[in-house]
Amino acid sequence: MKPFLLLPLVLALPAFAGTPAAVNAPPSNCLMSWFAGASVGYLTELEEPMYTVHLGITNSCWMIGGWNVGLFAEVGYTDSDYSDSWLGIDEHNFAYNGERKIDFSIVPITANVKLERALSGNLNAYVGAGLGIAWIDADMRVTREYKALTETDRYSDSDWVFTAQIFAGLSYSMSQACEIFGGARWIYYADPEFGGKSIDVQDDWLFELGTRFKF
Repeated sequence: MKPFLLLPLVLALPAFAGTPAAVNAPPSNCLMSWFAGASVGYLTELEEPMYTVHLGITNSCWMIGGWNVGLFAEVGYTDSDYSDSWLGIDEHNFAYNGERKIDFSIVPITANVKLERALSGNLNAYVGAGLGIAWIDADMRVTREYKALTETDRYSDSDWVFTAQIFAGLSYSMSQACEIFGGARWIYYADPEFGGKSIDVQDDWLFELGTRFKF
């Protein structure tokens, strides 16, 4: 078949094939937006306040079962103290009472997924989870108490450990650009090691209040 005889067939193909480009094109009404926020809360096990800041992104077309999906990175901060004691024997076979006191700071850094949906009016519900690492820095004082002598050593140490969290709560839209939220988190930390001994930081519950801005 000569090339010029193919021309009518090529011109007729759109009539049979429809408009496939329009079918595969992404929706034109998807709106991407950024958000940033901060919160303050209370840790029930450490009995200390915790502060967080976060920055994330969402899209009006990111939906799962009616829940809007948001992704955000978060940094937190809290500090506390820890102490333990033991009965030991030194290199000269002398018995002593050992005590360790630690003042430590925790800085968790996590990547999180948040699902949020409207409940009624300006009231929304949210749930989510996150994974990351936590930097735990410690100032330690180790005391060995003998019958007639007390020795004290001071030093600092730090460790990076795995951390994870799940969270849920309610948010209220004050305007299109601002919302307040309150909820609870369960936070897990792997045990750090300081001075050759591990510390049971334990999982913890955080109850928090915060605000978030969209831009």
